[in-house]
Amino acid sequence: MTRSVDSSTIAALGQDSFRLAQFIQIDFDPIIRITDWSRDITALSSTFISSPHFLDFSQVTETSELGINSATLTLSAVEQSYVALMLNNDYIDVRCRAWRAVLDLSDSVIGAPILIFDGRITGYQISEDRIEIEIASHWKDFEYTSGRITNHNSQQRYFSGDLGFEFAANMVKDLKWGRS
Repeated sequence: MTRSVDSSTIAALGQDSFRLAQFIQIDFDPIIRITDWSRDITALSSTFISSPHFLDFSQVTETSELGINSATLTLSAVEQSYVALMLNNDYIDVRCRAWRAVLDLSDSVIGAPILIFDGRITGYQISEDRIEIEIASHWKDFEYTSGRITNHNSQQRYFSGDLGFEFAANMVKDLKWGRS
C-alpha cells in the first residue's frame, strides 16, 4: 500500500532509541479503539484506550504483487467484554485498522501515526486465554464464493424454525460422490 510518512516521524525513527506504540480501531457499534501503550493516547482525532488485554498484532508483510494480505489481532480472553463482543455481534466484514506511532517522552505522537494495515474481520478463534481475530485485506472478497451453506445455522438465518438441515452434518459422512 502506498503511503507517506511524516518527516518528523522519519527523523524520530532515525534516532538511536525511540518509543513505538500500536493503535487498533475496530468499527463495531460503538467503535473500539485500543492501544498497547501504558496510558491512553490521543491520536487521529480520537482517544485510544490503554488495554493490558491487547496482546499482539501480527507482522504484516507487503509485496509488490497483487495478493491477499492478512493479519491476526490477539486479545486476552480474560477480558470477558472482548469475548462477548465477538460472540454477540456480526463480526464478518467489520473494518479493522492498525497504526504504529513514535511517541515522545510526554506520550505525544511525533508526526503522524503510520497506517500498517486496513482490512476486514474474516473470523476468530477463542481459546482458554486468548482471542485471535483474523483480518484480511479487501482483496479477500475476490476469493469469496457466493451462495448458501447447507447447514443448520445457515438455514435458521433464512428460515427461522425450519429444521430441514438440523442433522445435515451427520449425513455428509454417508454421501458418495462420483462413481462408486
